[in-house]
Amino acid sequence: MPRTPAQNEAAREERQAAILQAALVVFARHGYGGSSIRDIATEAGIAQGLLYRYFASKEALLQAIMEQGMRDVLQSFAEAHAGASPESQLELLIRHSFALVGQHQDFWRLSYSVRMQPDVLDQLRDAFRVWREAILSTLEEHLQAVGYPHAVVEAALLFAQIDGVAQHYVMDMDGYPLDEVTEAIVRHYTKL
Repeated sequence: MPRTPAQNEAAREERQAAILQAALVVFARHGYGGSSIRDIATEAGIAQGLLYRYFASKEALLQAIMEQGMRDVLQSFAEAHAGASPESQLELLIRHSFALVGQHQDFWRLSYSVRMQPDVLDQLRDAFRVWREAILSTLEEHLQAVGYPHAVVEAALLFAQIDGVAQHYVMDMDGYPLDEVTEAIVRHYTKL
């Protein structure tokens, strides 16, 4: 029996997700510049030509991976609104940020590596700017809600801390004291 249009769409979405996961694995393993479409197709277990039916280029794959990562971050921030008070919302936001890094280590390793490659960063500059602004405004909103008088500056500081901790963690996942650092940041920002 032939598949329904809904089944075809579900299969297409599943294949697309598998290709993105394969690209993420290959990029994390070999670096963006050291990876090829052939490598990604092999990792996905598909023909190279089929991969091009889903993504026009390696650049399109990277863009899609980064967009998914940005959606994950913004979703984790939205989940912070489950907190009963502004303080608990801020705490959840911080905790969710670090949990996300632990759950998606390959993505974060790739994210930090492409930010250090000027030619690749040029492709993603606008997306990173939008992402950065969304994160900063969310942090600022939460910090204002708990009473920080200079929420704009505190948001920049907190973002730098989260980003720096995440980078250090993905560079040394076995040795970095992520849980202890998370607790210290939570204590610092929820003590008002």
